Amino acid sequence: MKDCVSAPRKSIAARSLVLGTVLLFLAGCAGLDERACEQREIENRGVKPVTTYRLVEPQAAKNLPAGSVPLVSTYKLSFKPGFTQPCSDTVLYKDVVIQRSGGDDTVLNEIREFYAEDGTLITSNTQDVTGQIRQSGSYVATTPLPIPRKAPPGKYRIVSRLMFEKHGSGRPAVQIARGEGFLYITPRE
Repeated sequence: MKDCVSAPRKSIAARSLVLGTVLLFLAGCAGLDERACEQREIENRGVKPVTTYRLVEPQAAKNLPAGSVPLVSTYKLSFKPGFTQPCSDTVLYKDVVIQRSGGDDTVLNEIREFYAEDGTLITSNTQDVTGQIRQSGSYVATTPLPIPRKAPPGKYRIVSRLMFEKHGSGRPAVQIARGEGFLYITPRE
């Protein structure tokens, strides 16, 4: 009888030891995960996301006459993933079809604005993309967006505008395209 009672106790003690070890390991991993997240934010501090345009298909039509305002027939935004968590990355994708002149006096700037669900502007970034959009055609653009670890869950709106100005003209920039999309941040698991 004594052996029957002590065998289950040894088994319970062994299971408790294994369970305790697993819990300590998981707690240690969570701590490592938090430290890795903090380190990632330190490395990204002050670094602005950069959009990269890639020509997918040159347009067969002739370029517009020199000095013309570019025409944008498509400017669509999407996110992958569209649902993300703090301390992760998402990528903003843009599909752009543009017809432009080949002149060097053209300046194209992209302005990205990140808004909270209540409409509050969180951040804005302007990037000169003139050198990336040299000719008429279809482009795909990507912008990596790191999500801060303290980003509250919710629905966020990203507005992207493509602006045109003639170099040295002194005239204000003209918006030639605008797109917006929504990104959802879910609680961290």
